[in-house]
Amino acid sequence: MIRAKFIGMLFVFGLSLAAVLPVSAANGQQDLDHYRLLVWLVTALLVLVVALFLSILRRGHRSRQALHQEVKRRHKAVSALEESEKRFRETVDLLPQSVFETDRVGKVVFWNRCALDLSGYSAGDLDSGLMLSQLFAVEDGERLQEVFQKVLSGQRLINSQFTVRKKDGSILPALISADAMVLQGQVTGIRGSIVDISDRVQAEKTLRQNEARLNYLAYHDTLTDLPNRALFQDRLEHALARARRFGSQLALLVIDLDRFKNFNDSLGHDVGDQVLWKVACQLRNGLREVDTLARIGGDEFVIVQENVASQADVATVAKKVLSLLVQPISLREHQLFLTASIGISLYPNNGEDVSSLMRQADRAMYQAKNKGGACFSFFSAEDDDLVEERLFLENDLRQAVDRHELLLHYQPQIDLESGRLVGVEALVRWQHGQRGMISPGAFIPLAEETGLIVPIGEWVLRAACIQGRKWQQSGMPPVRVAVNISTWQVRQPDFVDMVEGILDESGFDPQLLELEITESAVMDNVQEAVRILNIFQQRGISLAMDDFGTGYSSLSSLQRLPLSKLKIDRSFIREVTSNANDAALTSSVIALGRTMGLGVVAEGVETEEQLDFLQRMNCAQVQGFLFSKPLPANEVSTLFERSFVSSSAPPPVASEK
Repeated sequence: MIRAKFIGMLFVFGLSLAAVLPVSAANGQQDLDHYRLLVWLVTALLVLVVALFLSILRRGHRSRQALHQEVKRRHKAVSALEESEKRFRETVDLLPQSVFETDRVGKVVFWNRCALDLSGYSAGDLDSGLMLSQLFAVEDGERLQEVFQKVLSGQRLINSQFTVRKKDGSILPALISADAMVLQGQVTGIRGSIVDISDRVQAEKTLRQNEARLNYLAYHDTLTDLPNRALFQDRLEHALARARRFGSQLALLVIDLDRFKNFNDSLGHDVGDQVLWKVACQLRNGLREVDTLARIGGDEFVIVQENVASQADVATVAKKVLSLLVQPISLREHQLFLTASIGISLYPNNGEDVSSLMRQADRAMYQAKNKGGACFSFFSAEDDDLVEERLFLENDLRQAVDRHELLLHYQPQIDLESGRLVGVEALVRWQHGQRGMISPGAFIPLAEETGLIVPIGEWVLRAACIQGRKWQQSGMPPVRVAVNISTWQVRQPDFVDMVEGILDESGFDPQLLELEITESAVMDNVQEAVRILNIFQQRGISLAMDDFGTGYSSLSSLQRLPLSKLKIDRSFIREVTSNANDAALTSSVIALGRTMGLGVVAEGVETEEQLDFLQRMNCAQVQGFLFSKPLPANEVSTLFERSFVSSSAPPPVASEK
């Protein structure tokens, strides 16, 4: 608007100038017209120049405004970009994984805080030209270069595992992902991430270890670390396959510890486990590595022997096993002596598959037990019937107490000075429902081996005390009742409580009870035996050492025991008149008893000659078939009225303590 007014003023000024020009200034009308035209032209030119100048001024102003706006816009854009870059850096620093950027030659140009923490490097290390290869283990260097070139050429890297080497030299497993950075169509470097997978790798390692452990436990015995039944059967299958392929012979040995159940029950399962572990060590160290040794349950071990040339080779291995097991095992205050029964079956003679070989080896093992244990036996069809008979007998014996098939007979004990009955020994008998009377020699060893002697022994003690009480109530003279106590009963933790409970229950006078124990029951743990026997002595119970001379007790140990009597085993009395050694031993025991103030009882006296010898040696008491066989309780009363020995016999020097 200002520009239009200014131009209008110039135009009016030109018209006014043309109008006021004096006429005299021109020579005529024509000159005047020319002059006016010139003024008009000058005025128009001036207006045009002014308009052009004003237009230029206007455009310059607009340009300055546009430039100012552009500068302002660009400044704002730069600020926004810087703010965005700041937010990006802060966000990247918060990422839980390491992020890095490199140039084309592999020099690190950026990494986030997590990358600093992971690598142990500082931000200042970037200024020294840190190379990406310095972040990885030396052994990964060649592969890293190959991957780096592939990424620069456009191939993306996703979760490739590398080993990161930290600044302090420690290493850790990591997953690397990377891609090329492109700017204006040109590859400028690499951007990537590093994820520490140490926890995952450790978890996978732990998982593999656990799986391996579980697999090991599935095929190995946890107590002995030997192969278990499952692994043993698998190895036996493979051994049989090799034997079939090469036409060779194979032996299977089943090893069962004799009377181990009694050890386990009396000494505790922790001691039993230690015994099994030591047995496994003895066998493992004594056998060849090529032989398979396994524990298939309880106290049963097996050996697979391949490429057997003859039975003699197998017998050699069996003998070696027996010699390994006979070595004493020391546990705490116990010194245990083990034996084993070994059954042997042969491929292909006794079977061609796992089940048949196992069955025959088991039967052979029972054949060995029938022979008394501590031996080995090859499977024999002839002996198999005996094994089957033993299994039936064991099954019936387990039910004998409940079926009331057990009963007691009593054998008199005679005082040689008076010739009168002074005591009886309670002896268990088995009246089988179908088989009739079964000899103690047939079932007592079986009871000892299977542990059934513990409940049977308790029944015997209870029945004897009840009968003794009945004799007291009937008015009979006082008679001492002797009861045999098994080694396994002594080892029971509640043995003392059991004896005292039976005495209280029956009302039997403890001073009329005599417990007969064996040397082995005492010598296994002398200290504990002394403690138990002292308790019984304080109750007034008499204590006799049974089968004296057949064990391994020392005189020093014997002196510690509160004994009242020694019993000479019938094996010495049997040949006392014909065998000088037996005669000397019997005389020595009688003299030892006299010296220690102990009564002495000779068992198994069957002839007058034996009696005469014992009288001459001043033996205190005797028992045996010469005087009476074991009798039912109702026949014992008549024995008090008779004299068994002539009063002319020389009196013993020492009587029963």
